[in-house]
Amino acid sequence: MKAVSYILALISLGMALFGAGAPEKSDAVTPELEQRVEQIMDSMSAEQKIAQMIMPAIRTWEDGGVTDLTTVPELAGALRRHQYGGVILFSSNISGTEQTVRLVSALQTNNALGAEAKDTAAVPYLVAADQEGGSVARLTMGTRGTGSMAIGATGGRAEENALATGRVFGEELSALGINVNLGPCVDVIADLTDPGMSTRVFSDDPAAVSRLALAFARGVGESGVVTTYKHFPGVGDGSDYPTAIRLTSDELAQGGLFACRAVIDGGAEMVMTSATTFPLIDEKHFMADGTTEGYYPATLSPLFVTKLLREAMGFDGVVVTDALEMEQFATEPDNGKALFRGANGTVAHDLQVAEKAINAGCDLLLIPTDLCRSEAVRYYDEYIAGLAALVEGGSIDARRVDASVRRILTLKAKHGLLDLDTSGADVEERIAAALRTVGSAEHHAIESAIARQAVTLLKDDGVLPLSGGRIVIVGRTGLDSKPIEYALEQLMREGWIDAGARIENRISGEVRGRKGAAVTIVIDRYYDTGGGRLMYSDALSAAIRDTDAVVCLSAVGAGIDKLQDSNPAMRGVRRALSDAHAAGASFVLLSDNLPVDAARFQDADAIVCAYLSAGFGIDPTARTSGSENVGAFNANVPAALAAIFGAADMPGRLPIRIPVLEKGPDGSWSYGGGTLYECGFSAASGGR
Repeated sequence: MKAVSYILALISLGMALFGAGAPEKSDAVTPELEQRVEQIMDSMSAEQKIAQMIMPAIRTWEDGGVTDLTTVPELAGALRRHQYGGVILFSSNISGTEQTVRLVSALQTNNALGAEAKDTAAVPYLVAADQEGGSVARLTMGTRGTGSMAIGATGGRAEENALATGRVFGEELSALGINVNLGPCVDVIADLTDPGMSTRVFSDDPAAVSRLALAFARGVGESGVVTTYKHFPGVGDGSDYPTAIRLTSDELAQGGLFACRAVIDGGAEMVMTSATTFPLIDEKHFMADGTTEGYYPATLSPLFVTKLLREAMGFDGVVVTDALEMEQFATEPDNGKALFRGANGTVAHDLQVAEKAINAGCDLLLIPTDLCRSEAVRYYDEYIAGLAALVEGGSIDARRVDASVRRILTLKAKHGLLDLDTSGADVEERIAAALRTVGSAEHHAIESAIARQAVTLLKDDGVLPLSGGRIVIVGRTGLDSKPIEYALEQLMREGWIDAGARIENRISGEVRGRKGAAVTIVIDRYYDTGGGRLMYSDALSAAIRDTDAVVCLSAVGAGIDKLQDSNPAMRGVRRALSDAHAAGASFVLLSDNLPVDAARFQDADAIVCAYLSAGFGIDPTARTSGSENVGAFNANVPAALAAIFGAADMPGRLPIRIPVLEKGPDGSWSYGGGTLYECGFSAASGGR
């Protein structure tokens, strides 16, 4: 195809221009392991091979979270019916360190028992979890990390920080028995108006994205955990996109594909495909009605998976789909028509999706449906039998299936999983080790150090640092109370805020300190996420009118709609700014999500970026039972508050470009053609 050759030529040119380098690829599998893989394959039936290509979720069973396999014998029996290639765990499966070790151990033992009952070779699971860090962190009792964009903001130390974060996650995942990390994102921000953009990405610079992703993977791999780079071809998972991605071949080649090519050359073993569509690049297909034309998600596209990823880029590792339960695999985004016949979630529909994914070149089918009740057990029986029938009938080439199973088994062989002890005999020893590792003080110290390095100053009209007087700190929601309180306690303990300061927390209702103190701080909030409504009270307005300075947290998400005056959260921040200036008080914007909100608040007196709005409701001083470890709290906002009060510097640099926002005649805001802040900007460094 001309398009493929053209795209790859552009990628090669881009790599030469940017000077992207990569470490050598991982060692090849030994002849002995190759022979063992072939022996296992020879012993498998068609349905057993198909089952190896499936990774279900087990979030719940009959509406209850699955955290202990012994309490859900029906699920244990359902898992024994087929030797799946693996399972994916979510937060509903992970409530504590000891619990997770026992669950993973039980899953592997149960799988081995299923193979024994069928007198087949036992092939241990790939046990996967999305531990990207930041806003996507499944280990709620572990270390959250700062998130990828915060790592990208640490400038010259970003690569070592990506490595350190990957090392922390690898150690914690391995200690729990989780052997596959579904992260990091190698997506490159292509269009700031797309709502899929998030702090899950390192940067809008493809060379930086690939460099940091490779460093992150090296850290994860030190503990033997497999890294999964996502979402090929590098523009996000598609879960938040209302329309197709209208990138040209040039734009994609110089952005997401550039980063993907670099990590593949760097030895990637596993890649996840995206659920986005590319109408300016891909081929059209007829939808289920037989008359409407549209585009398949990249996951189902032979152009992207076979032509680009497999043939042009030479990737021969495991390709895993994004979750096939997603709506993107049911409906074409542009025309709203059903991609395939039947309702999403029915076996008939999902078999068509699976057929396209396998024929496109995918190996591992992630979450065709959640294995959550008896109906799902029947679903998987029919799904596996249906795929085997498609192979037998020639709709799916048997050689295509063999190639996928061989890749999956080879990956397991390379990481010693074929020899994994599934007896559970060592579970107590592994629990003790995990309790020392997961969420350890050492890991949180690494996280906190990176958070401090990420804090970025975009603007200061001479109002920072705050030193005393009357201050109002306005959180976005009630959950923000925890990191704010934690930061203030640290600042008071270290002498940056007067120890006798009066703190009035209107979120928790707690008041301490004496009236008339030299320093008074009011903590409040302006937004309710549950109802999506403004919660700006008269009492908050009155407090701001009687203050010297306001620090307001802003967690504006991606998408131009979030930056409009109609957005309740935006109205809350704008009102706080207006009230502050009407009272003659200074206004400090603390951007704790995407820094694009800086473009709407150029009238703020200071703008500081922290890059993470997840993990706010967790008290960093809390200790888990039987351990001194702390759960996955938010380290970014305390780091930013420390800098605002003068207890730390602001060494971070903006990891993305922020364009100018312009207000139209109708009052709506849109991105203009100019740049407000360049990637790499730091007001603390004079803009350099």
